[in-house]
Amino acid sequence: VLGGILAVFYYAEVRSERAIIETGVHHTVESRIEMIEREFKSIVSDLMFLSEQNELLQMLESGEASWREAIAVEYLSFSARTGIYDQIRFLDETGMEVVRVNFNNGNPSIVPNEQLCSKEERYYFEETLVLEQGGVFVSPFDLNIEHGEIEQPLKPVIRFGTPVFDSHGQERGIVLLNYLGANLIHDLEVALGEYGQVMLLNSDGFWLLGPSPEDEWGFMYEDKTNRTFGNDFPEAWQRICGSESEQFYAVGGIFTYATVYPLLEAQKSSTG
Repeated sequence: VLGGILAVFYYAEVRSERAIIETGVHHTVESRIEMIEREFKSIVSDLMFLSEQNELLQMLESGEASWREAIAVEYLSFSARTGIYDQIRFLDETGMEVVRVNFNNGNPSIVPNEQLCSKEERYYFEETLVLEQGGVFVSPFDLNIEHGEIEQPLKPVIRFGTPVFDSHGQERGIVLLNYLGANLIHDLEVALGEYGQVMLLNSDGFWLLGPSPEDEWGFMYEDKTNRTFGNDFPEAWQRICGSESEQFYAVGGIFTYATVYPLLEAQKSSTG
């Protein structure tokens, strides 16, 4: 689960400006957290809509190819309209992709049958399939992997999934949305960049957005496991681990942070 910690790092040079900076940063961090929470709730709403589509239920009942084609067209339109999902997929109960639409940087396309893959061994399939009806899986914030390799250029994603059941209550697969995390990261940089260094961390202190690209996504690489916020700012990290949000002075400057839990927001949204 992503324990996304937002931290704003600022070297205060003029003491008289500190109060202004502190107030502005604190307000902006809190507003960005609220924005992220609203975004996650909207994603879960999309997920539930797609899992209950009439075309999908008809395909499960009849097995006719025409219904699969209808779903693909619906996914294509949905991808173009929303613009925030790198992939929209339906996987059957064996983990095989049945319908998949790729966003393709704004040029959505339906993936041909012969290019569909089995995701049986991927953690997100296994963890979504065991959920009860209406349950929501939310992956950690990580990098997309295709054919066993980290996709280039890097593509940060959060996967949202829910199981799909037919009219007899039989589980038949999952709907999966790959949310494009670059949008979230960009919004943070734009909103908070004027105050200093913007950082986005996961619950283990790895940078998702850090001082430099070389510091980011260390948990995805064997040779970067030491690239953490805690190693660079041990005093601040110890303080951050003790609460959900705070603003404080430590070696290095002023730190303002807050925490958002996508899975918690997803559970709230799916249960109303």
